[in-house]
Order: sequence, then C-alpha cells, then structure tokens
Amino acid sequence: MYQKILLPLDGSDLSHQAIPHAIAVATGIDSEVTLLQVIDSVAHIISETTPATIEPVPSGELTVEIAESAVQAQREAAEVNLATATAQIVAGGIDAARISTEVVEGNASQAIEGAVERLGCDLVIIATHGRSGIKRVLLGSVADHVARNTPGAAVLLIRPQ
Repeated sequence: MYQKILLPLDGSDLSHQAIPHAIAVATGIDSEVTLLQVIDSVAHIISETTPATIEPVPSGELTVEIAESAVQAQREAAEVNLATATAQIVAGGIDAARISTEVVEGNASQAIEGAVERLGCDLVIIATHGRSGIKRVLLGSVADHVARNTPGAAVLLIRPQ
C-alpha cells in the first residue's frame, strides 16, 4: 500500500510514540522507512539569539564558532536518537535494509515537506503535541503544518498518550 514512509522524530519521548505505528504500517509490505530529524542551522541560531543591532559584540555573546558547536552537538544527538529509533524498528520486525536516516538543518515543517517531495514519500507518520487554543497559536504545530501542506502524501497524526 505505502511504499515510502517518512517518520520525522525530534528526540522527544512524544515523537517516539509514532514508531510503533510506523512498524505496524510497514510490517508485511516492502515499504521503505526514512527516519528524519531536523536540527537548527548556524544562521537560525544566530538570528534567534542575537539582537538586530550594529553595536560591537560584548564578550560572552554568541559567536559563529559557538553556534557551529551547538549545531554539531545537535547533529550528534540526532544521530544517536535516530540510531536508537532504527534499532527499535528493526526489533519490531522491519528489515534494516529498508530503513534509512537523515539529519537535516532548517525549519522543521519545511524540511519535512521537502523530504516528502525529494524522497517521493507517500505517507508521513508524525506525533503531535496535541496543543490547542493559545498554546497552538503561540508555539505553532509542525504536525498541523505538515498535514495541511503536504498534498503529495497521506499524513498520519499520532496524538500523545
């Protein structure tokens, strides 16, 4: 039924609640499963943490080197997270040869949409924080954005337990 499944994870226990659903869908069919984790970029870290002034940078403020170090630390943590998730999926009965992982930098919603298009995925399985009301307005919802803006794939939203 589904040939290419995208499973976005963010390292949280909540995102890992989608793993059993991916196993259930992929079991018995020859679908490929791509685990994706999106991390910050150096530019994003700097733009979100540095005031938009042209004043001299006082010592102790964020530098490019510190931002690069932060991105590298995120990349290493993401690789560990994806390796753990891969092991869980393999333990669930999915052949390791059908599983791939990707760590990409950027905006989570846009990176997921891009991966769906680039990889030709026909199903996205993603956990949602289940926010509503003002929290959803203020914090946004990657899962909601993906569901509304990914016409080329079905999206299975996993609500938190």
